[in-house]
Amino acid sequence: MVRPIHAIARLLGVALLPLGVAVGCVSPTLPLPPPSTPEVTTVDSAHVSLSSGCGGVENDAVVEVINTNPTVPMGDAVGGAIATDCGAWSTQVYAHSGDVLSITQQYANQTSTPVTVQVP
Repeated sequence: MVRPIHAIARLLGVALLPLGVAVGCVSPTLPLPPPSTPEVTTVDSAHVSLSSGCGGVENDAVVEVINTNPTVPMGDAVGGAIATDCGAWSTQVYAHSGDVLSITQQYANQTSTPVTVQVP
């Protein structure tokens, strides 16, 4: 009597396997995390350097930096970089003390929520 029960259980397991795979494929993916807060250093009176070591963003991600100060000319308000194969990146952007920079990463058709950094 035990054998037929095992046979039925095995048959149901094989029959339901494709359903489990299909449900797993349509499950939502985790959101892309924001970049790690970068190190900010002054380059000159109008520019700062931003950098983050390995693991700062996803490997080969596109990093976008926007200076949110409305008085910054539009052509100078955006900067960015492409991360290395370990997720390290660096760039220089137009910014003055007190400006707030919004930093996101873009990877595999996803854009992270921003991390904000105030220029010291």
